[in-house]
Formats: sequence, structure tokens, C-alpha cells
Amino acid sequence: MTYDKFVRRNQIIGDHLAQIVLRREDLGWNGKLQPADPRFREVLNAQERLLTAMERLLDGAPERAGA
Repeated sequence: MTYDKFVRRNQIIGDHLAQIVLRREDLGWNGKLQPADPRFREVLNAQERLLTAMERLLDGAPERAGA
């Protein structure tokens, strides 16, 4: 994957997450601990895996000067 494609995919993910937030009641996220829609649970699980992978990557990355 190219860097440009990586950046574009992140924009798409952000757009989709914003839509999910706007449609949270339609997707079964109405304050319950576990949403009823299995597709939504799949997204939540994928989000958790993505965050974990990013944290592992950043934990092993060298620090940037001035960061």
C-alpha cells in the first residue's frame, strides 16, 4: 500500500466513523454496553484491534525530535 493510499483510507475511516456516530441509534448503540447489531460489534472489535496494533507500532517507533 502506498503512503497516499494509507492517508486516503484513514480519511475514509474517519468519514465512516462520523456516519456511525450520527446513526448510532439506528445501529443499536443506545447506551447499551453491547450493541445488538452483530455488524456493529464487528466494527467495534476491528477498532479495538486497530488501536492495539497502532499502539504496538508506535511503542516500537523511534521518537521524533521535538515531539
